[in-house]
Amino acid sequence: MTIGHGQKISTPKKRLVQAILTALTLTPAYLNAAQDENQQRESEIEVVTVTAQKRVQNILKVPVTVGTVSEDTIEESGSVLLSDIDKFIPGFNFSDGNMTQAGVSMRGISSPNISIGGDPSSATFYDDVYMPRAAQNVVFSDMARVEVLKGPQGTLFGRNAAMGVVNMVPKSPFADFEGFVKATIGTDNLHRYEGMINVPLTDSIYVRANALTNEQDGFVKNIDDSAWHNGSKVWDLGARDHSAARISLLWDISSATNLQFSYDWDDLEQAPPMAIGFSEFAYDGGKSYLGSTAENDVRNGVESRDMSGMTAKFNHEFSNEWSMKYLVSYREWQTVNREDEDGTSDVTRYFDTSNNEDSDIFYTELQFNYVSDKINAVTGFSYSKEDVSQTSELNLTSDTAARLITGDLNSQIDQLVSGQVADMLGGNTDAHAAGAFGPGVTFAGAVQTIKQSMGIEEMDHMWNPDEWSNTLTALGLADQIMAAIGMPGQELTPEIVTATGDLTYDIVATQLPAIANPDVPPEFLPAYIPELYGPSYAGQFWQETVNNTGEFTNWGIFADVDYAINDKWNIIGGLRYSKDEKDFTWYIPTNTFSTVPVNSIIAMSGGDQIPIENIIFQEVNYSASESWDKITGRFVTSYQATDTDMYFASYSTGYKSGGFDSLGAVPGSQPLSFDPEDTTNYEIGYKGIWWDQVIANISGYYLELENQQTGVSSKRPDDVAAVPLVISLDREITGIELDLRWMATDSLTLGVLSEVRSTDTFTPSYYNGEGTLVEAKEKSEDAALNYTLTIDWMPDFGIGTTNLHLDYVFTENTNAQIVGLEEYKKAIPEYFLDTKNLNARISWANDNDSIEVGVWGKNLLDEQHVVSIGGLTASILGTPFGRITRGLEAGIDFKYSF
Repeated sequence: MTIGHGQKISTPKKRLVQAILTALTLTPAYLNAAQDENQQRESEIEVVTVTAQKRVQNILKVPVTVGTVSEDTIEESGSVLLSDIDKFIPGFNFSDGNMTQAGVSMRGISSPNISIGGDPSSATFYDDVYMPRAAQNVVFSDMARVEVLKGPQGTLFGRNAAMGVVNMVPKSPFADFEGFVKATIGTDNLHRYEGMINVPLTDSIYVRANALTNEQDGFVKNIDDSAWHNGSKVWDLGARDHSAARISLLWDISSATNLQFSYDWDDLEQAPPMAIGFSEFAYDGGKSYLGSTAENDVRNGVESRDMSGMTAKFNHEFSNEWSMKYLVSYREWQTVNREDEDGTSDVTRYFDTSNNEDSDIFYTELQFNYVSDKINAVTGFSYSKEDVSQTSELNLTSDTAARLITGDLNSQIDQLVSGQVADMLGGNTDAHAAGAFGPGVTFAGAVQTIKQSMGIEEMDHMWNPDEWSNTLTALGLADQIMAAIGMPGQELTPEIVTATGDLTYDIVATQLPAIANPDVPPEFLPAYIPELYGPSYAGQFWQETVNNTGEFTNWGIFADVDYAINDKWNIIGGLRYSKDEKDFTWYIPTNTFSTVPVNSIIAMSGGDQIPIENIIFQEVNYSASESWDKITGRFVTSYQATDTDMYFASYSTGYKSGGFDSLGAVPGSQPLSFDPEDTTNYEIGYKGIWWDQVIANISGYYLELENQQTGVSSKRPDDVAAVPLVISLDREITGIELDLRWMATDSLTLGVLSEVRSTDTFTPSYYNGEGTLVEAKEKSEDAALNYTLTIDWMPDFGIGTTNLHLDYVFTENTNAQIVGLEEYKKAIPEYFLDTKNLNARISWANDNDSIEVGVWGKNLLDEQHVVSIGGLTASILGTPFGRITRGLEAGIDFKYSF
């Protein structure tokens, strides 16, 4: 094997070094120009090349900080998603708590994906095509490698690459016949089946087809038996069901020209995102949140995505110096993500949300390359057009709505008593209370004392006959009610409330406005309170929706030139101009429950019905249009000190389009738009091979990020519940990343990768999920200590090939450092545990690699953590919920290649 400029490594190490170089280090490499993948199968590998800069180059001459995970590593680690392989790349994380709303985090920076009005800070590509939001989490089926480019990549990859790029590269057809079938069986009834076949139809036309299906039962049994399920599937928590397939045809029109067509299909239908309840109303009073049983009553809960895409690529070499590449793609997807938002089976606390998306994207790119002795240049343009449509549902039962209305009634009663106390004391301050009742008495304390003396207790739910009758009696409404129902002079009892059904509620709905507002003339008061309805409406559903549509276009032109000053020193300069235009709409109608309750007193008197207003989202109907543009660029210099030692330094800028907050619309205000993100990055790095044994990749950087668009759960003063809200931050990040691989012997390789990162964050003021105002502040924090240790051992037992892979992942928990951390989160000790994850696989393949058998285990230390806590209902219903990790997994796999 030859590495770089001719350094030899002995044949026994060939397979091991190939896997390391193409899998876990340096750059997204593929072998021998990647134009002929068949050459990877030859016995001697001549040159290791890369395409991180959209041109073919020697691996040790690419001055970009990039990590890559190869096909071999994907297989050895049993990975099927980006979240499975992020541990192999320092500074990169991929969360998949929601498959259709997953998020890339690069060097600590992530962006919300719930809003179709915005974009992620790091761009994701599949088969050279940009993948928006819900489309980016693709299952690994016949994947050649995954590349992760860190730092701004706007020059070559365009918009939304402000922090980096994730590039998934599926395999292409080639001239040989080959194929395989593979089966994996494991704990929790895991069944994964995969197959591939590559067929040359003629001497110049080849077809490659592959398919994968991955099913696994949930690890938390859902024992809810709510009536509304009515035979529909009730998922256990954590259940998975994901399938994908792809077919590709490559036509070598001539030695200089080829054309490739691909079609891929992706089908996801599995359990909704996990909602383990931590409240006293959850299963076992919220005490068994790490157990094997839960109660989730979400109606028609599911996470699904139906997605397909078509791509065509045309490559042509005009001469030894000039070549071109043109691609065009169309992708569409429909998603449903209906999830529980309370973690209980309490009908009076039922709350679910659903994000339903129906979107598509057209993407095209034209690229020209020029190569000479001194110059390696690439230039071109790209264009994309997205049509997006999303309906965000909020669903609750009428029982839950009545609970929330009860809270409003309690507040009105408090205001009524407070007004009476203020009139009595001559004011509503603590000083007035202390003057009347003695030192130390507060106004709030005086109000509570008087409420108790009146017999007024705060209601938990107005449909509770005992609470309702007691409150009405204390308010002095009992006589009016008993007279209205034809029983004057009698006591209002819980039994009478029960026997009369909705009647007492209808009567109060017509009387309470005047009682609560005695100083307001009757003609200025509402005729009645439409939100006050009785228990006959129990079990019905109340829905509020936010409906968004958008049309987004982006186009850009770019040029990037690599100039060799001499054999050792290169400089690179690149520029891109990008322009984004977005048209966006918001439509929030009145809730579906608004016309159901009709108060009987009003109905009998011929009065007009007043619609019930929304509880969470206020009604709006407006649109907005914005455009943004930006010139980004990079300047890089590299120095090849020796055949195997390269140093580089770079300055680069990145850009992420502005957008709109799809869920933050408020009547009477301007549509909520946010500015683009801008990044400026300074980086130095080293790549090399030490002592013919250690492969090193080390980089340091300083990055400035302006207007980071990040999502928070926020309960503003006028909000009934916390809702997702986009706020903008500024950050300054300094970090070091390293990846070291030591080939200790011909058969043993040890690896370590880690990062050190410090971030200064400038946060604006905002209200957290509990409604507490978090003041604007500047905060400095260090990244969680994290590292991955790997061992790859290939002992020679004289028969076939044996391989042992181990990886250990440690991540320090820093949740305690979160600004504005809610009190209910602090009460969960497992939310603050460090991650210690040990994984292993041992496999054996026969001499011609046609048969391979593996035994594997994940999370061998059997550690479980609480990885998220929150929810829209934490403050208003007292029902926080979250997600926990799966415990130990183990299984076997069998692969037959032909």
